[in-house]
Amino acid sequence: MAGAHVVSGSWDKTVRVWNKETGELVRTLEGHSGEVMSVAVAGAHVVSGSDDKTVRVWNKETGELVRSLEGHSGKVESVAVAGAHVVSGSW
Repeated sequence: MAGAHVVSGSWDKTVRVWNKETGELVRTLEGHSGEVMSVAVAGAHVVSGSDDKTVRVWNKETGELVRSLEGHSGKVESVAVAGAHVVSGSW
């Protein structure tokens, strides 16, 4: 299933997983309390950064929230995955 999805973040506080071939919505990930500013995909996980100052790690296949990372004092503008590490940038 690798490469079969496209992921987007939105002002409506959601992350959406789309089927790359058909364009159909596969699932909506909800849990941020602010606009989703950035998303990254790494294997079975989706990482999202939000103006609610959190980074969230989701299971791409189930939509389950795996972990919520807190500690930024400003909105999270960027997220990336480097090996086993999540990297985030904030105001």
